[in-house]
This record gives sequence, C-alpha cells and structure tokens, in this order.
Amino acid sequence: MKPYKFSLFLFAIIFAFSCNKNSSSPGGGTAAIKATIDGSSQTFNVGATASLVSFGSEQALSITGVQSNSNTAYLITLALMPSNGSSITPGTYTGNASSDEVELTYAQASTGIAYQNDPTISSSNATVVITSISSTNVKGTFSGTLVLETGSGAATKTITNGSFDLAIK
Repeated sequence: MKPYKFSLFLFAIIFAFSCNKNSSSPGGGTAAIKATIDGSSQTFNVGATASLVSFGSEQALSITGVQSNSNTAYLITLALMPSNGSSITPGTYTGNASSDEVELTYAQASTGIAYQNDPTISSSNATVVITSISSTNVKGTFSGTLVLETGSGAATKTITNGSFDLAIK
C-alpha cells in the first residue's frame, strides 16, 4: 500500500504545479479547498481543481490544491475510489482500517514532509462527504487524522472543517 500512496502523492504534486495558477469555481469566483489543520484555518486556492476519471463502470476522483505562503508551499490532495467499484455519487466515503476508499494527503513541498491517512493504523482515518456531483462540478466536506509518512515532524495532523466546491476538469 505504501508504494501506491507515495506514487499518488508524487502525481498530485506534479499535477498541482502544472495547473493554471488561477482556478475558477462554477459560480465564477475563485476555486478553493479550505480546511482547519491542527486548529489553523488554511485555504488552498492555487491550482485548486478536481478530476474525475472513468474506467468502465468505475470512477475515481482526485482533488488537489496548493497554498503558497511566503517561501513555503503546502499541498492538500484527496483521492476517492468507491470500494464497490461503481460511480461516485453523493454520500460518505471513508479511508480507515475497514475501508480504503479515501486517501487524504497534506504535505509541505519544500521540505518533503508528508502526512497521509493510513488504513493499517487504527487511529488514522479520512472521511469525505460528497454533497453533490455532476459532470462539471463536485461539492463536499472532508476530515481526518493523518500520520507522518515522510520527513520529520509531529506524529499526526488533524484536519477538520474541510470543504470544497470545484469545477471538474
């Protein structure tokens, strides 16, 4: 599982930095992913985007955003793939010891420090609630307890009050 997560993390970084700097939400405003991380409100509005990939009757959703703060860039990614092998519909998806539908990553690009939910650790989890999804837009909330995967730092990061309303590219 670890090699898959690391590959997903690298893909997300490359994808995030190759996107346009200005993203737009379906309503014409600036698209953003918002979350409270260890009690600090953060906004990831650089390259904030969602991608929906279909293969047969299955779908996968990737959500990525970057927060640029002085000389440091922080990245947040969510990857979602229903365990029942179907399309993504409104509902609750989990990444924990009993389900591996969600991967949530928070990383500091300049240092290589990365936190991610790890379904093999009972205290690590991630939840995404899709409130609406169409071929052009996805809206929802997320939260989780992430563990340190690479680099050095605190053992965990707690994400609460996560939200997104993004155009699907």
